Formats: sequence, C-alpha cells, structure tokens
Amino acid sequence: MIKEFIGTGKTVAEATEAAKAGLRAPAQADINIEVITMPKSKILGLFGGHDAEVKAWYDDGRKERAPRAEKKNAPYQKKQQEKKPRQKKEYVKKEEPKKETEAPKKETEAKSDAPVKENTKAREDVATAADIDTDAAVSYLSGMLKGMKIDDAKITAKFEDGVLNMEVFCDDYGIVIGRRGETLDALQYLTSLAIKKNCDKYVRVTLNVGNYREKRMETLRNIARKNAAYVLKTGRRYTFEPMNPYERRIIHTAVQEIDGVESMSVGFGQDRKVVIQPTDFHAQRKSGAAPAKTAAAPRTDRADLPRFGKIEVKKEE
Repeated sequence: MIKEFIGTGKTVAEATEAAKAGLRAPAQADINIEVITMPKSKILGLFGGHDAEVKAWYDDGRKERAPRAEKKNAPYQKKQQEKKPRQKKEYVKKEEPKKETEAPKKETEAKSDAPVKENTKAREDVATAADIDTDAAVSYLSGMLKGMKIDDAKITAKFEDGVLNMEVFCDDYGIVIGRRGETLDALQYLTSLAIKKNCDKYVRVTLNVGNYREKRMETLRNIARKNAAYVLKTGRRYTFEPMNPYERRIIHTAVQEIDGVESMSVGFGQDRKVVIQPTDFHAQRKSGAAPAKTAAAPRTDRADLPRFGKIEVKKEE
C-alpha cells in the first residue's frame, strides 16, 4: 500500500524536509521524492509568487482492502422502507400567557433613554499623519520610476484631510501618465498598497503629474455635457467607453447638474461603463412611443436680400 505526503516550503529543500516529516515513514523504508512545483518569487514583493511543493511516498508492502460488495437484497430492502407510510406527529399548541401591554412600553422608553454608542471601528482603521512615513512612500515610488528609466523625477508628498497627495515632476510626462492615465493609476495603486502594508491602516493616495488629474476632470465634464445635450435632442441612450471608478464618478456628478437626463453604470470589472439616458426613457419604451425630438426652428429669409435671384437680360447690339 502506497503512502504519500505533500510538503511545502520557500525552497525545494525546505519542502522536501516538510514532506519527509509529514510522511512519518520508518527508518528502513525506501522513500521516493517528486517535485510538483518549483518556487516562484513575488513581483515587487507584493503580487504573485508561490512556495515549492514536493511529494514524498513509499510502499509499506501491505495490500489494499477491496471495497465491500453491496448485498443482493439491498434494493429490495430500500423498496420495502419506501412503502411503509410515515406516521405524522400531532403537535398540540400550548396556550401562551397573555403579556401585559405596559411592559413593552417600558422597554421602548428605556431604549430611547439609553446613550447611543458610536461605531469607532472604521475610525480606528483610518491612518493619520503620524502613522504614515512619507519618506518611505517617496522612495518606493522613485524606485518604480527608476525601473521605468525615469531618473530625473522629483516627488513631493503631503498628507492633508486624510489623503496623501503625491506629485511627480519630470521632463517626460507621457511615460508616467500612459494611455488615458492607465500607467498613472497603476503607480498610484501600487504605492497605496505599499503604504497600507507598512502602517496596517487604510490610506487614500492620489498621484498627479503635470496637473493631469485636473485637465482630465475638465475634459470628462465637457464630454458629459456634450453627450447629455445629444440625449436630450434625440431621446436616445449614449454609452461611454469603459472607465475606472474615479472617472465614472466625474461623469455621474456632471450629469446630475443637467435636467431631463440621468446616468447609470453597467457592466462588470474593467468593462464597467456609464450610460446616459432620458429620465422618462423606460416609460417611453413601455408605452411604445417614439423618442421625442426637438422641433427645428423654421428657416426664414433675410429682409435685406431679394426674394428671387438676380435676372440678367441680354441687350441686343
């Protein structure tokens, strides 16, 4: 009979020792070792990676027991059990003593007079200025920028109102920002994870370079107003491309300021996007009426121009 045990460890040697210890084989046994997975280090010390897995096994020389065969009359016994009617239990309702009406009033009065305890768990998890090491955050971010071959970057960090604001100054902003801010968002996310790991508390981090956040916010607001005007004019929906939660929040805020339209988010994960539609869009679909369109202004001729074009008459020579 073969007995086996799988051990794990940071290295193959540690995993082998763990597998042998868990196997508990006798001293004269011939132990076989098999490496299942090799160890893999984590990326930036945070993501991915796994330990090594090693399987140790040996044969103790015993034969495995054969599974017991089912009895021939087992199906017949099951059918006989199913045929027996089940006896229903009769439950007798016990009369409960009537409760006085004054008792619950006293309880409610006691509850209203009792002081309300505030939930302080959320406040304890939020980091303060004393919990955050800004120098460590700056050095971590500068290390990632050097890995991107940006050596002339200057970083400033300031903690205000529960938010750690970090700004990068360098010659080439395009490398740090990336396509539609994807690289900047990734650097901001990794930096926030590193800070949370050091202080074990919730920290909100904002990373900016070349006033990109302010310019992007103004661009998104203009796009939201433009497409909201299109929805009001045509009565049709407009769907944006997938955005991150920060940009979707800007679109929703801008649409709330416009009457006659509303916004909502659809999709999952990275494919989540914003949809703008008229406030009465679902009512129109249920009634089957066509979307309302704004009537175009009638065309009028200018008063200073002649009604007909100029007619030239050829003179006879």
